[in-house]
Amino acid sequence: MTTIPDGPAGKRQETVLVAILGAAGLVSAADNWIVAPILPPIADDLGVTVARAVTVLTAYMIPYGLLQPLHGFLSEGYGRLRLLRRLMLGLAAGTMGCALAPSLSWLCAGRCLTGLFAAGLIAVSLAAIGDRVPPDRRQAAVGRFMGIVFLGQAVAVGLGGMVAEFLSWRTVFTLFTMLALLVFGLLLRLPADRPRPPTTGFIAELVRALNDPRGRLVYSLAFVTGYLLLGLYGFAGAYLQQDGGLSPLQAGAVLMLFGVASLMAGSAVGHVSRRAGRQGVALLGATLGMTAAVMLACSSDWRIGMMAVMALGLGYVFVQSTLATLAFDIGSSGLSSGLVGLGLFGGGGISSAVGGVILATAGYHLLWIAATLGAAVLIAAILGCRRAFS
Repeated sequence: MTTIPDGPAGKRQETVLVAILGAAGLVSAADNWIVAPILPPIADDLGVTVARAVTVLTAYMIPYGLLQPLHGFLSEGYGRLRLLRRLMLGLAAGTMGCALAPSLSWLCAGRCLTGLFAAGLIAVSLAAIGDRVPPDRRQAAVGRFMGIVFLGQAVAVGLGGMVAEFLSWRTVFTLFTMLALLVFGLLLRLPADRPRPPTTGFIAELVRALNDPRGRLVYSLAFVTGYLLLGLYGFAGAYLQQDGGLSPLQAGAVLMLFGVASLMAGSAVGHVSRRAGRQGVALLGATLGMTAAVMLACSSDWRIGMMAVMALGLGYVFVQSTLATLAFDIGSSGLSSGLVGLGLFGGGGISSAVGGVILATAGYHLLWIAATLGAAVLIAAILGCRRAFS
C-alpha cells in the first residue's frame, strides 16, 4: 500500500481518507448502540416484554465482538477497501431486514446478520489508516477517526430515540439503511489497495499475536478500558433519568456530549501526544475517566452529568486512540486492530452485566465508587506498562 505523501496534497488525501473511513466506523458504532433507546417501542409493537426484547442486543453483540479479529485478518488477503464495501452492503441488507421484521425472532436474525457485517468496519478501517498514514501522523489520524465515530454514535442514538418516539422504530432502521448505502457510495471514491495474501492461517496468526508480550499488554489494557469507560457510559443515561430526574430526551441530549468530547479529543490527541508521549496521552485519558466516575458519585445533577460525560468522552478517545496506534506494530495490523476492538467492546459488554448486578443489589453510588477504584487500577497499569508504549 502506498503511504500518503507529505505536503498539502498528501494532507488533503489524508483528510478525505479519515473522513470517509470515519463515516464507515460511525455506521458501525451507531448501529451498535441504536437499539438501546428504542427497545420499549420495539417491545410494544411486537407484543413482547422489554426483558424479552433485550435478546436483540445479545443477537447483535455476539457476532459483533467475536468476528472483529477475523475480519481484520481477512482484510489482509482480500483487500481493506474491497472488504469494507462488502461489509457495508451486508450491513445495509441486514438493517433493512430489521425494518421489515414481523416478529422478535426475525428481528433477532436481522440483528445477528447486521452484527456479523458491522463487526469488521472499525477494525478494518483502522488497519487501512495504519497502511496509508505515515507513522508520525498515525495517532492524530486515529484520534480524528475515533472522534468522528463517537460523535456520530452519540448523535445517532439521540436522533434514533426521537424518531422512534415521534414516528416508528421501523423508520429508524429504514433511515439507517439509507445511511449505510450513502457511506457505501463514499467508500467507492477511495482507491482500492492491493491484497497481500497471508503466509499463515488465521489460528497461527492469532496465536502469534497473543504470544507477543507487547500485544498481551495492549489487548489487556483495551479490555480494562472498555470495561471501565464504555461500561460507565452505558449506565450514565439511566442514572440521570432515575436519580437526576431528566426525561429520556433530556438524558439523550446529555449523552450526545460524549460524542462532542470525542471529536474534541480526536482533534487534540496528535498535539498532546507530541508533547506528552503515548503513555502520557493514555494516562491523561484514564485520569479523565476516573474524574468522570468521581463526579457521578458525588451528584446526579444534570450539570455535573454534562461535565462527567464530557470527561468520559475525552478520556476514552485518548486511551483508545493510543492503543489502536500501538496495535499497528504488532503482527498483522488487521488482526491486531480487531483484537483491540474485541477487548474494548467485550470489556464494555461484560461491564454492563457486572454493573447490572451491582446496580440491582447496591445502587448507583456503589457502582460509581467501583468504577473510580477500577479507573485507579487502570492508571496504575498504564504507569507500570512503560514497555508497551515505547
